[in-house]
Amino acid sequence: KKAIIDPSLFKYKVQPIKKHLYEPVIVKASQLSRRKHLFSRDRLKLFLKQHCEPHDGVIKAKATSIEKYNLAEQNFSYFFPDEPPTFIFSPASRRRGRPPKRASASLEDNIKPKQNTPGSKSKVSRERARFQKQKE
Repeated sequence: KKAIIDPSLFKYKVQPIKKHLYEPVIVKASQLSRRKHLFSRDRLKLFLKQHCEPHDGVIKAKATSIEKYNLAEQNFSYFFPDEPPTFIFSPASRRRGRPPKRASASLEDNIKPKQNTPGSKSKVSRERARFQKQKE
């Protein structure tokens, strides 16, 4: 196994947003920082919602994002200098998280409608009945 590379040794090529005004610059890792509150939990959720989707319990990048950012042409070593991690497979746990959505509405058809007793009527239906009595 290769030794892990110290992140402080990296140098980054920074490309400006306004390319016609500025030249790309190479900087050390210690010269890069992010403003406070620029990255938040809400922004991460928005990013995941826009660019990822669940497939059989695994979160994968959307096809539109893969095409837009040419991710199919890249591999792990393009983004990270170390070897890819090895994950131990564990079966999906059904106890946590949101229950799976039911695909068919046929189950709803089998549910018997509630018997209308005077005590079980909703407020709207009681008001409707009262207005009809007033009209008569």
